[in-house]
Amino acid sequence: MLEERRKLRAACERDNKQMFAARTEITNLKARVEELKKSEADYKDKYEEAKSHRERVEVELSQQIISKDKDLAGKDVEIAKLLCGLREVQESLKAERQKSDSIEIDLTAEKVKAETADEAHKASQAALNVAQENYAEVESTVEPLITDLGWLQHYGVAYVANSILNATELDRALAALTMVARAAGHRAGYVECAAHVEEALLIVAF
Repeated sequence: MLEERRKLRAACERDNKQMFAARTEITNLKARVEELKKSEADYKDKYEEAKSHRERVEVELSQQIISKDKDLAGKDVEIAKLLCGLREVQESLKAERQKSDSIEIDLTAEKVKAETADEAHKASQAALNVAQENYAEVESTVEPLITDLGWLQHYGVAYVANSILNATELDRALAALTMVARAAGHRAGYVECAAHVEEALLIVAF
């Protein structure tokens, strides 16, 4: 009997321990469930808050995208204007470059003309220098001749004529001619003698 009571008491104690452990586990599980419920509520709140934040962010991003699209459209217009202006500037630069090339070609041609003209001027100057030198030489040669010619015109002819007229040889020749003419005149007559004298004098004069 005592053995049975002892076994029964041991069984009861074992059951009580198991029941206590089960109640403790149930209590812990209930507490865990409450914690999970609370965590779930917190998660729901956080989820709703995150969802609301995401919606706000999406709206803001959408507005920013729309604004950026407008800005980009405006930028595209500005870029198109800038490209148009750039093309105009390029065309202007191209025209200026062509004009500059044409001016450079003209300047090169003018430079060649100037060089040719300078060479011609140098050649003309050289020819002028030679002509001046030749003129100086001719002038130095002609000047004494002019002086001599002037002396001859003023004094030389008379001097030569006087020298000829005053020459003794001329006197002798005239005397001889006169004698010959007189002799011929005496032989042919006085008139013919006078004509012979005049003719002889004319020959001597020439």
